[in-house]
Amino acid sequence: MDNGSIYCSQEITLICARVGCTLRHTPVRDGASKGKIERFFRTLRERFLARKLDLSSLDVLNRQLTHWVEEEYNACPHSAIGMPPIDRFALDLNFITFLPPNQVNDELFYAEASRQVKKDNTFSFKNIRYEATADLRNKTITIRFDRNKPDSVIVYYKNQRIGGAQRLNLVANAKTPRLRRQGGQK
Repeated sequence: MDNGSIYCSQEITLICARVGCTLRHTPVRDGASKGKIERFFRTLRERFLARKLDLSSLDVLNRQLTHWVEEEYNACPHSAIGMPPIDRFALDLNFITFLPPNQVNDELFYAEASRQVKKDNTFSFKNIRYEATADLRNKTITIRFDRNKPDSVIVYYKNQRIGGAQRLNLVANAKTPRLRRQGGQK
């Protein structure tokens, strides 16, 4: 990867560790090592963006780009490698490890934060109170969340997935009967 700050962040290092990937950076100030992606962007500008495109929505533009990449860019022989990129990619398939199908694979790419669970088994995240799904009172938990959907919070404790946290219902919580400390009265 490039040496830009986003590629050196703790978040991408964690993601690579979770998926079992080695993070390697290009040498500093070595433009030739990044030439492939630069050449792709040049080709994209010259051959795709120069077309008359339907810009009515982002979805339509994305479909046009996907079609161009799959049907034209990856399917035509490139002069530097002497074959279509999709065929060159196929030569290395035995070196690629794919993630096994799993319902929680998306969580491998979520952002992460630590929180302290209070005595009432709740914690705060982005000024919203959540209730832990298991008894984790007075413990430090790790939460994972999708930056695009911050309301969906997943609780981990000691690297074990506990489950999704529920937003605290303040009205129902206020009506829950509590035991008093001395005397056992309600």
